[in-house]
Amino acid sequence: MRKCNDWLWSYVQYTANQESPSIFHLWVGLSVLAATLDRRIYFDKAYYMLYPNLYVILVGPSARVRKSVAIGCGHTLFKLAFPDEGTVSQKITPEALIKVFGDAFKAKGTSSGYIVNSELGVFLSASARDAGLIQLLTKMYDSEDILDYHTIGRGKEKCEKICCNMLGATTPDWLKTGMPEHAVGGGFTSRVIFVYQDKPDHLDPFPKITPAMLKMKGDLVEDLKEIREISGEFTLSQDAREWYETWYMQVFKGSDEEDSSKALSGYYGRKHDTMLKLGMILSASKGNSMQIEEGDFKVALNALNTNEKTLYSTVELIEVTTEGRDNEKIFKAIRKSDGIFYSTILRRMSYCMNSKRVNEVLELLVNGEMVKETIRDGKRYFEANN
Repeated sequence: MRKCNDWLWSYVQYTANQESPSIFHLWVGLSVLAATLDRRIYFDKAYYMLYPNLYVILVGPSARVRKSVAIGCGHTLFKLAFPDEGTVSQKITPEALIKVFGDAFKAKGTSSGYIVNSELGVFLSASARDAGLIQLLTKMYDSEDILDYHTIGRGKEKCEKICCNMLGATTPDWLKTGMPEHAVGGGFTSRVIFVYQDKPDHLDPFPKITPAMLKMKGDLVEDLKEIREISGEFTLSQDAREWYETWYMQVFKGSDEEDSSKALSGYYGRKHDTMLKLGMILSASKGNSMQIEEGDFKVALNALNTNEKTLYSTVELIEVTTEGRDNEKIFKAIRKSDGIFYSTILRRMSYCMNSKRVNEVLELLVNGEMVKETIRDGKRYFEANN
């Protein structure tokens, strides 16, 4: 018997006093529900089965928006509900990750798991990226019945009935410098829901958990156990089917991938499946009907559309080229100083570029009228244009 009429709504209420942006709590709640449902439910797409797993990454400046706290709020409930189910939270090799999921199959009949890491830059370190961790995560997202992976030490490893959920956090700076180009072209970023915020909704130096909220926490934990019992195929109500068909035809009939970035074209191309994933999750959040209603789709679309208001600028960070990063570094140095001598620029940039590259960037910035060059005390001097 459910204690909450709607688990997700109750979770958002439970976290309302915490400083992290409410949209962070919304997507953390959706991620926790997805991990709870695991591969137990599905939607039949005729040529493939769709499971409700999600890759959610919170993006924001370090410390300011409390990304780790937001993740901890949801992850704590998950661990209280399922204390015997471990989560992957440390830096790991592809071989070790395959073993974790393979061991899960032996224990519960599905190669499933929940990756939770508040420092994505650590989890997806340079060595892990080079070893193919991002490529593996990309394959795992699709929840294949059989996934073969070739390792150096043990040869071919096989996982059956894959279902991977991921909840992480990172900073805009790491997206610019740490996310490799093949993550975009290879499809990883098209499978991720990036949720960006740069300031909290409110400030509260001493947030309190009231007795009512403490009871709600217990209710949320108990309901997660109930939600995990749901299993089987989800269907659409007649109204939901008609609404989805109309939306689908409008979206894809008028789509133009040339207007999207390389990363976003994949995201929008998968949006119809993401809608179905969220529809299943939102339906399960409210009850055991195993049916997606029109209202579930409307809530899902609103959540995605709201997040997409900042999505382009977030994904754009990943596509910044090396040259673009150099331009930004020098332009920021000039703008921050309200004017700066050429020799100072050389000194400050010596850690990342030589004098030839500095001069190339300065020429580009001047020609683009982003900065102006003058002579002061016989020396080259640069100022940002207003």
